Amino acid sequence: MKLKEWADLMVLYKRSRRQPNKLLFKRENARRLWPMWTAAASTVVLCIFAGFGIKNPTLIPYAYLALLPWALALYFTRLNALRTVYPQQFAKHAIDRQSSLGKENILCYAFFLEALRNEGYTAPKLRELSAYADLTGKPSKPALSQNLAFATFIAFMVTLGAEVIKATPYFTLGKGWVILMLGLAALFIFWLVLDGIHSAAYERGWVKRYLDMATYDL
Repeated sequence: MKLKEWADLMVLYKRSRRQPNKLLFKRENARRLWPMWTAAASTVVLCIFAGFGIKNPTLIPYAYLALLPWALALYFTRLNALRTVYPQQFAKHAIDRQSSLGKENILCYAFFLEALRNEGYTAPKLRELSAYADLTGKPSKPALSQNLAFATFIAFMVTLGAEVIKATPYFTLGKGWVILMLGLAALFIFWLVLDGIHSAAYERGWVKRYLDMATYDL
């Protein structure tokens, strides 16, 4: 059945998305990946420094100044670590010639392609599954924003929730800026390491693209 075949493909896709991080924090790789480990450890230093900003608000601007260098260091050292751990995939798929934001997607494609080969998929079969991809999703629903009453209620609740949060002790005397900075740092790590938030339609689009690319590489 096609649905079972599609479910099997989704398992391979999700496995390929998790693959890049599997070797980065292995103890045996600590020495050769020390720049990335150091950048990751600096997250603790940044959080402690931001914590001091709660007691001493004059430190908050300096914590924000440190946020950008920390993010850039974490992003580029992790990218270099991926290049170090997976040199074969980087060379075979010319990943270094891709855009900075596209490198990891191509690396995941390399893992997906290897999994397809190991499972014995053929190019005609992949074309067939790619054509079937659009049938695996639900019909699109109207956006909730088109319902004026619902949108107004949501806006009211968001505004009310923001006012309630600002009234808590954690957001008084400048503490809110520290909480905001820590939230931004957490979002960045979530995007960088956990691959962000993906909808079913977004994942289906990537699987379809990977399948179309794989038909030329198998």
